Amino acid sequence: MPQFPASIDHSDEFGISIKIGTFNLRNCAMPNFAFYANQEPYDHAFYMQKRDWIAQQLDAMNADVVVFQEVFHVQALQDALSVSKTMNHAKLIARDAVKMLPKNELVPQVAIATRLPLLGEANWVSNYAQPITPSGYNAPLTQITRAVPHVMVKLPNDIPLHILGVHLKSKRPDYLDNEDETNPDDMAMGGLRSLMRRGADAVALRHYLNHILKRNHEPCIVAGDFNDHAQSVTTQIIAGAGRYGKSFFDFQLFDAQRIQTRNDPLRNVVYSHIHDGSLDVLDHILVSEEFHPQSHFQMAQVREVYCLNDHLHNRERFSSDHGQVVAQLLFKNKV
Repeated sequence: MPQFPASIDHSDEFGISIKIGTFNLRNCAMPNFAFYANQEPYDHAFYMQKRDWIAQQLDAMNADVVVFQEVFHVQALQDALSVSKTMNHAKLIARDAVKMLPKNELVPQVAIATRLPLLGEANWVSNYAQPITPSGYNAPLTQITRAVPHVMVKLPNDIPLHILGVHLKSKRPDYLDNEDETNPDDMAMGGLRSLMRRGADAVALRHYLNHILKRNHEPCIVAGDFNDHAQSVTTQIIAGAGRYGKSFFDFQLFDAQRIQTRNDPLRNVVYSHIHDGSLDVLDHILVSEEFHPQSHFQMAQVREVYCLNDHLHNRERFSSDHGQVVAQLLFKNKV
């Protein structure tokens, strides 16, 4: 496993360093629990192995705030945090899996752990801006695939930082009960339904972000598993792309990887997922204009973005099928 420096030299002006990461846990569940019909429940030995692996990755990340995906049981994640050397005292904002339409199946949830002090209570963003009815559905969908936790933390310079954790609908085809997964026509329609749901997730989050970002110069970060690449339509909806120029920075989010100040392609190769041999980044950290070097309101910078992804090639069942993306952020001592 690559070792990354705990601290990086930087100017005195940007003297406050924090790290934020995103971690898809891949079915974080308690033992003897059948979370999917086609998956064997974890026995105790396997559960302990997975717990220790999660803790090991958390220690390698050494992030101040981590956004998690695929949490079936809060206790399972808390167990991993408790044996971590770096996150054992972190505050955890999480909830157990809940049954969701259209199939009334258990859906794992998003969580956030923070070593930074919390400001107030977390808010869970759950509803679509407008209901959608994908083709073949008997009733409209009204809720985001996985609710988005929104927390505010206090930075060492007393500035509040907004953090939202996401896990958008996957690209996996959304089949109806009477459809055949081997039929290419049904496969196409299933893919369209998934795209519609992922798009609706993105629009709901963008509507919520508009209220946070408008004429508000508190820094904001959206991190998690977007289930698509940074330039995809759904990711760009969340980013608020489409209008250009500094006058529109107020509404926009920016890909941390693209605006990092230390961009050395020979040092870290950032890919967070492998599918059919293709390397891709599905896990992103988007930041508000307060991190952008061309913004009049810059109070921070993205120093570096890297990914822990060696485990993707080993394919151990207890590990994740996503890499852990980490961004090091530098904030001004005084704003």
